[in-house]
Amino acid sequence: MKTSEKTGPAEVQGINLRDLWGIFLKRKWIVVAATSLVFVSAAVISLLTTPAYTAKGQILIERESNLLSFQDMFQVEPLSDDYYQTQYKLLQSRSLAGNTIDRLKLLENQAFLETVVKKAIRPGVNPKTDPIIRRKLASWFLDTLSIEPLRRTRLVNLSFSYRDPKLAADILNAAIDSYIDMNIERKYEANAQATNFLASQIETVRNDIMGKERSLQEYGQSKNIVALSSSESTVVENLSGLSRALTDKQIDRINKQTYYFQIKDAGVDNIPVAMNNPVMQRLAEEYNRLKGEFAKVSERYLPDMPLYQQTQAALDSAKKSLEDETKSQIARAYQDYQAALRAEQGIQAQVNQARGDSFQLKNNAVQYNILSAEISNLKSLLDTLMTRKSEADVSSRLKGLGASNIYVVDRAEIPLVPSSPRTARNSAVGLLLGLFLGLGLALLYENLDVTIKDAEDIRKYAGAPTLGLVPAFPQEGFEGPADPDRSGLGEKAAVIWASIGSKKADPNNRTTDLHVLFAPDSAFAEQYRTIRTALLYSLREKDVHALIVTSALPQDGKTATVCNLAASLAQAGKRVVIIDADLRKPRLHAVFRIKNLNGLSKYLMDSLPPSDLLRATPIPTLFVINAGPVPPDPSELLGSDKMTALIAQLKREFDFILVDTPPTLAVSDALVIGSRLDGAILVARWGRTPREALRRSKEKLEAHQIKTVGVVINAVRMRDLDEYHVSSYYGDRKRTDG
Repeated sequence: MKTSEKTGPAEVQGINLRDLWGIFLKRKWIVVAATSLVFVSAAVISLLTTPAYTAKGQILIERESNLLSFQDMFQVEPLSDDYYQTQYKLLQSRSLAGNTIDRLKLLENQAFLETVVKKAIRPGVNPKTDPIIRRKLASWFLDTLSIEPLRRTRLVNLSFSYRDPKLAADILNAAIDSYIDMNIERKYEANAQATNFLASQIETVRNDIMGKERSLQEYGQSKNIVALSSSESTVVENLSGLSRALTDKQIDRINKQTYYFQIKDAGVDNIPVAMNNPVMQRLAEEYNRLKGEFAKVSERYLPDMPLYQQTQAALDSAKKSLEDETKSQIARAYQDYQAALRAEQGIQAQVNQARGDSFQLKNNAVQYNILSAEISNLKSLLDTLMTRKSEADVSSRLKGLGASNIYVVDRAEIPLVPSSPRTARNSAVGLLLGLFLGLGLALLYENLDVTIKDAEDIRKYAGAPTLGLVPAFPQEGFEGPADPDRSGLGEKAAVIWASIGSKKADPNNRTTDLHVLFAPDSAFAEQYRTIRTALLYSLREKDVHALIVTSALPQDGKTATVCNLAASLAQAGKRVVIIDADLRKPRLHAVFRIKNLNGLSKYLMDSLPPSDLLRATPIPTLFVINAGPVPPDPSELLGSDKMTALIAQLKREFDFILVDTPPTLAVSDALVIGSRLDGAILVARWGRTPREALRRSKEKLEAHQIKTVGVVINAVRMRDLDEYHVSSYYGDRKRTDG
């Protein structure tokens, strides 16, 4: 029967716990080696790793509140829900890292730099001015700093790990102080700019008032003004109203000019508090988030990689949106300022016109009152400016006091116990990982193993029945020859075989090639008797007597199989002859300790009579035909008519003819002689013969119309097959019989 079913190494089959246990037993050294390697590696690495200490601290981040009344100057919108996310990003910013490094002067600590950025230190370069070292140190700081916000609270846990416990605590405390200073600087920078502007405006108004008062005093003295008429009063009232309007416009212009001066230099990385509104805050937070992501991506990926380009494109888009909105805010502020300036200039023109009208009245008293009204308006403007400056001064002084919405709950203390490595935990994890790795490798090797393993493989790839499974032979052979009475050979034959089977007589003797005789009570002998029974049962109604015993590849155990099978058949009372048809590398004569003279090759090449071919063995019904000298053309000899005639004659004289042939995939000798016999027995070596090789061998036999009566699986490790635990039984039996 020919089968076309093929199964690759990756075939997935149902695996139960029993199968897994069998795989574990079969590949136990892989599991043990992998487990030991990972476990020892984890333990050694943990023992060799420099201990690290983790300093821990906690801060409270409150929402910012307006302590002063700046509504007229700065329209501060309520904070959005993303406020805390922004604060967490600020804690992870490179600016904070740089400020912390500068605060502790870490770039001047040579011992510290050698442990953190040793590879970045270049000979002859000052670490304090080297941007590469500073960038590496900032990246190390951000990677080591851990931020853990507590859910449903405004508390944030901070931690920092380093081999020096004191320095770890100092770095974390410096980072907290730098974060608070950064928050204060950002909050009060705009107020400082407003204070400077208001101071210059106040000085200008004061000078104007002083000048006006001197002019009023001089004018009153020169004109000796005492009172005003009703017409003069109307002109004065009209001019006074225009002056008040002018004052309001001037105040409005100054407020808008102040706001413009605060935001005119704003950029994407410098957003004044005055510009705080929902749109700006949302765009700024998005830009800061993408900026942080890009910083991390740029450290791990090259510029030509997709993730790097995508992140950069998103950052550029966010930056452009923020720049556009910033420019738009500045443009609107400038337009408002220009509009207020034009309105002021319009009122100023009206005041000038009214002032000209008053001069036309040629009334000295009107001019006097005009000067008086101007002085009054300037004083009102001065009061407003002084109020604004006082508020700005107070806010600026709060910066000096360190007023902030960030509070330190727990400062970092020097840790006393190292946080890593955790040798016991790492060793336990290493043990588990090693075990899983070993099991995974065992399963991988099992799935990648394409060699013959069981009868199911024989059915799929050879399409033939399995005659039996022979256990792997012990490397040292058997302890000695069989008991004459137990072997059934007779006393004389047993003495002969004792000299052959004795390890003392010949240490190189392969006693396992005839273990049916030397250890009849062993599992090996019993398996060959099982194969004999299966063979006789399968051939009971068929006229099959002459078989080749071959294999797909060399060293699959075909010679041992043919010898032991022939001995088993002879012990069952069958007349059996073994022909060594492996004319290239004959071995049968060495097994039976006969000289390789004459033999099959001599018979086929010369006129040697067939009766001279048969060699007797200690088993009366078992005979051997040795190969003889190696000929130059084995295939031609095996396919000759003399070979056909020899087989026909032997069929008449013997019950079974077993022919030992070379491997089918190596040479064609087995195919040549097999076509003249009744069938073939294939021998496959467990765990060594590839399934594909067995399939090709079977196909070659079928192509030459050679029937495969069965397959013998040789050198099976019985402990890997749960259904074949027989060796211990026979060992116990032998001890009992002894």
